[in-house]
Amino acid sequence: MWRNIENFSINNPVVSYRPTNHQYKMNFIYGTDITPSTIQNDSMFLSLVDFQTIQSGVEDPNILIDVIGQVSDLGALETVQCSGKPRKKIEFSLTDLVGRRMTCCLWGKFAESIKANCDAAGEDSVICLLRFVKIGTYRNEIQISNSYDASQVFFNPPIMETEAFLKRDVASNALTLIESNQDKLEREIRRDPWMQYPTRDIAELRQSTQTEQCRVIATIYAIDKDWGWYYFGCKTCQKKVTQISRTVKIVNGNETVTHVWYCEKCDDKVTEVLPKFRIHVWVKDGTGEAYLMLFDWIASGIVPENVADLLNGSFDELKDVESFPETITSLIGKTFMFGVYIESSNVSSKGGMYKVGKVWKDLSMLLTVGSTTESFTQSDVGTTNLSCSQGSILLTDSQANEDTVVTPSSKRKEHSNEGEPDISSTTKKHCTRVFVKKEKTTKEGPNTKKSG
Repeated sequence: MWRNIENFSINNPVVSYRPTNHQYKMNFIYGTDITPSTIQNDSMFLSLVDFQTIQSGVEDPNILIDVIGQVSDLGALETVQCSGKPRKKIEFSLTDLVGRRMTCCLWGKFAESIKANCDAAGEDSVICLLRFVKIGTYRNEIQISNSYDASQVFFNPPIMETEAFLKRDVASNALTLIESNQDKLEREIRRDPWMQYPTRDIAELRQSTQTEQCRVIATIYAIDKDWGWYYFGCKTCQKKVTQISRTVKIVNGNETVTHVWYCEKCDDKVTEVLPKFRIHVWVKDGTGEAYLMLFDWIASGIVPENVADLLNGSFDELKDVESFPETITSLIGKTFMFGVYIESSNVSSKGGMYKVGKVWKDLSMLLTVGSTTESFTQSDVGTTNLSCSQGSILLTDSQANEDTVVTPSSKRKEHSNEGEPDISSTTKKHCTRVFVKKEKTTKEGPNTKKSG
């Protein structure tokens, strides 16, 4: 917008994330007068920086810049934890007219926007103009990212630079945007920070002597129903809340239910909460078994439906531990790669409950990570089938069935004393259940050896 601005102060700009390289900063003060201007100009006043200049390192990283390019190798829209809160992020490349690529990472609404626009474009080219973005370095690679909410994103903007991309003769240009699936997979692996951590089998996981992060390929063979499958989190801080009252009133002949919760972190009563996944599973490979916990943003990656839809608007705690949705129980028998945190409690107890930081369900990812898949050929797991349609490795011998969706009784004592103050469930049951194996029904745990 064009405005006349009168009565303001001038001082030096701050160091970081300046939208302009001007040597002064204008400050509005009491008495600043802003009025419409007769001057109008439709120019965007772009200060486009070419990729070669950015990659040479001569640009001041404290100054926000404008860049334009064609979107290529768009990654997946991910949810990661930042300062204790889940945030959306997406990684991709911008390619200029001469074929140079610039790595980009956008967060929040910008990530969602570029994902939606690229999906809508299909096979058509998407020219993206990023304004007021910052230059950074991640994993020894220069990349562009948004500067909080100050940045702007435009798709196929009506400017001459966009026309140059769209009119380009792709057939005669050295730029090739078509990549093999293997190239895309390798790029995704390089981008994923979890790929810097080692791959362990479950035996190594349980014998770990230090706190660390690792990746484990294993098959879910049982779900612990005693913990339920969801909890309610405070809309402000995301932590688990405790219901303190439930009031039912009849208003104009309609039943109205009012819930009030208490948030320990906020130290206050709250009425706005969000349902979240919290799923406890037993997994196994050819070397042993482990007990994993998947929080909301992790479980959402492998459960095709969200919690709100599964609860259908209900804000009541789970009363019947047997009432698990089929979309969750169908995880049994599927194999995933889990990013696992080994914490001090796991080291001291040589096991216990492990928290999961990420789950990969892509079959091609499992095949790419190499020899760790060999553990599935051992007799403890049985014959394995690689199913591209299901994107997982399924147990076909001694495969867990619906009766195994419980905590095996032989393992109950191992986890009974583990404290998780933020996630503890008021509906947790303490009981011994029967674990059923396909070959034989027994009241012993899943480690019972087969006879004969």
